[in-house]
Amino acid sequence: MKNYLIDNDTVALLKKRDKTIIYTLDDLKIFNTNYKFILEYNCNYYGSSLDGRKKSAKSILNVKYRVPIIVDESHNIILLQLNSSRDKECLFLVANKILDMEEENNQLKITCINKQEFYVNLSKKSLEKMLLQSFKLNNTLKSRKITNFV
Repeated sequence: MKNYLIDNDTVALLKKRDKTIIYTLDDLKIFNTNYKFILEYNCNYYGSSLDGRKKSAKSILNVKYRVPIIVDESHNIILLQLNSSRDKECLFLVANKILDMEEENNQLKITCINKQEFYVNLSKKSLEKMLLQSFKLNNTLKSRKITNFV
């Protein structure tokens, strides 16, 4: 399978060198595909491009990096990039699949709704800020649509 459609069952995407690992609510899928291909495919599927989603988020939030990526607005599928894409591993979490977070041994342990745990070199405050940005982005886009159609 070359393409993967990010949906409500998707919890996370992990770039691991030249592979992409997709975590779902009850499964794990490994693709011999660059994560950018999967993200681009999904953004195109839902009506935009990855670059367009990033530029829009940067403009709305007035931030320069690690912007939330809205994959599907109607289902609130928003990806948070937790580390640099230049790293050997780069984790993207679906914002509304995060259940809990706690700092542990100089890392942040993130627990998702399927009890999957991820450890990242990020502060709790940074992740909280990213979550707030994702909600602000989503709400801004939704309010613009409502305002333009009233």
